[in-house]
Amino acid sequence: MDRQVRFAAGSLVLLGLLADRARPGARRVSAAVGGGLVVSALTNSCAMGSLLGRLPYNRPRPGAPTLDDELAALGR
Repeated sequence: MDRQVRFAAGSLVLLGLLADRARPGARRVSAAVGGGLVVSALTNSCAMGSLLGRLPYNRPRPGAPTLDDELAALGR
């Protein structure tokens, strides 16, 4: 999840800076993402991470073994 958040944040910052060349003021997107990262660090919460966690490919599949199941199978 952490890698997805870093990828999304970095992509948005880069997109905002590139878009600023065509449309002045688009760098505000980059500023908003940077501000969100600062708030995330200060509050130890991540809104982008919680949004990414709701995507279908980040949810556990029905019937998939849990971490506890895997550890029990390993005998720990």
